[in-house]
Amino acid sequence: MAPRLHGQGGMTTAALQLKKRIAKLTTVDGWRWGLVRAEDELWERYFCVDTTAATVASRRDVPSESVRYEPLPWFLVRRGLRALRLRKGDVFVDYGAGLGRSLLMAGRQELERVMGVELLGTLAKLARDNVLAAKHRLKTPVEVLEVDATQWDVPDDVTVAYLFNPFFGAVMKAVQEKLRASLVRRPRALRILYAHPDDQPDLFAPCRWLALKQELGGGVYRSLHLKVYASTPALQAEVWPPPST
Repeated sequence: MAPRLHGQGGMTTAALQLKKRIAKLTTVDGWRWGLVRAEDELWERYFCVDTTAATVASRRDVPSESVRYEPLPWFLVRRGLRALRLRKGDVFVDYGAGLGRSLLMAGRQELERVMGVELLGTLAKLARDNVLAAKHRLKTPVEVLEVDATQWDVPDDVTVAYLFNPFFGAVMKAVQEKLRASLVRRPRALRILYAHPDDQPDLFAPCRWLALKQELGGGVYRSLHLKVYASTPALQAEVWPPPST
């Protein structure tokens, strides 16, 4: 039997319904992307900074297992920090700080201190410029460190680590070992926000010293996964043998 026609150039009823659904989806997505862009512009004006990709050359000088800088929308930075439940006394570090979006957003809260680890000198300098420009909005000291994350010893008072897909492979393993070593030296609670795309596995899942606490969606960035991990002295005592006497 031939498909039933529904006017409009002989389109079938099913085809018309599909067309309407696509049009509706496109409209909704268009509004959502518009809101994302509007929020980006508002935060840039609020902090008096420019953290857009247009200001930076590509990461040609970074190791192959690092990810080229591309700023995440401010709404995702805000969502991630809210999931971490930052509080007074927290020491916050952002790996792959770029131009400092997460540093500025974290610095708005009353923490102990905020640090950004950035390998590229060009990005580190621009991030420092942004921190200086936004000084009137910050409640916590913010420091940008131009350093190789694989060589940087994690301070033993860090309580929050923030990794928005900055690297993978051997680089990530080295950073994870630095975090673990800091907890061995001084057992304490640690929260980690980690984001990764669909085409990359969750690189923190194998870490037995961490427990997955929360998973967040990426909104219009449907292929992005945000996860909150936590480590406690009790969990650390379970997975690490006590020091020999």
